[in-house]
Amino acid sequence: MISLSKACALAAACAVALTACGGSSGGGASASPTASVDVGRASSVTPLDAATVDRARKQGSVLLYTNADADQMAPIAKAFESKYAGIKLRVLNMNDPQTFQRYATETATGVRTADVVMATDAVGMLNFVGDGHVLDYTDPNLANLPEYARLAPGVVAMSEDPLVAVYNTALIPKDKQPGDLASLAKLSQSIKGKVGTTDIGNPQSFGAVSSYVTEHGDAGWKNIEALGPHTGVESGNGNLMQKLAQGEYQAAYFVAGSVRALIEGDDAAKILNYTYLTDGTPLLPRAVAVTRKASSPDAGKLFVNFLLSVEGQEAACEGGFTPYRDGVECAYGLPAVEAVVGADNLMLGGYPKDIVENKDAIVARWKKAFGR
Repeated sequence: MISLSKACALAAACAVALTACGGSSGGGASASPTASVDVGRASSVTPLDAATVDRARKQGSVLLYTNADADQMAPIAKAFESKYAGIKLRVLNMNDPQTFQRYATETATGVRTADVVMATDAVGMLNFVGDGHVLDYTDPNLANLPEYARLAPGVVAMSEDPLVAVYNTALIPKDKQPGDLASLAKLSQSIKGKVGTTDIGNPQSFGAVSSYVTEHGDAGWKNIEALGPHTGVESGNGNLMQKLAQGEYQAAYFVAGSVRALIEGDDAAKILNYTYLTDGTPLLPRAVAVTRKASSPDAGKLFVNFLLSVEGQEAACEGGFTPYRDGVECAYGLPAVEAVVGADNLMLGGYPKDIVENKDAIVARWKKAFGR
């Protein structure tokens, strides 16, 4: 699959061809928050005890399984290894189902497996916890984090990542780009097949849809079902962004928020623009947990402690994640999102209630709407 970074690089290469399609080049800044926002005051540092840190240093490495790509993780790895010299962060990138399956296989055969997992699949993570694979670890930072950061025993949100809309400004000028999902659903009727999203089998897509319809009920389903017949469906965000850059799609919705950092400040910003939809900006918790079979459990705890610290949240911002902790200056942080959509329109609150039990019904209704 083409990565988001490659897709956005491709967008720059397509600029001339897209301008020739007859639309405005839309060369202004992207519709990301630019106003200064109050990020609150950072709470006191809450590190691990010295004995745990000493054991972590002796263990010497952390093995992380995550669906975040190398570009996203690079700033985090650099900051963590700089702070804790001698402890190496090894990152294996794979999708969430692969993470959970690989862990099960490796633990069954007795080989080295992940010390820490990071995933956005709410149902998968809850099942992972239910199967006894997570260490019930309570990090000292939790005392200074909002309640919604606590997702399950041993599981905490390291970021709250939004799903955004992305437009090709060469084909839909900025002043014509819908500001909410209901308006995009209406527009889709006149640009049939030129709107894209990712398949419900993608955990981020499922998370977005489930959050949206949980928040809006039947009215939310009405918008989803209006979009369905006119929306192209891709397996992942890489394919979606590539086709958007090439002009096969004019708009896309429920796109992973990591594209913000890739579009912003890049030549891609000349033709691609992201925005938060005021009625449809779910924030998906990116869960992190130390595994029960970790070979380096203390180093894993130290890594989680770093991720939840102000310093770790700042490093996460550099990778395009959405930090939520008070005192973190970040153009992509939760206060910046709230400044655009308003506090009442943030779909924020941990895992949706009864998400495991409701999954099959949500997937079936979505598939019917999209003819899958």
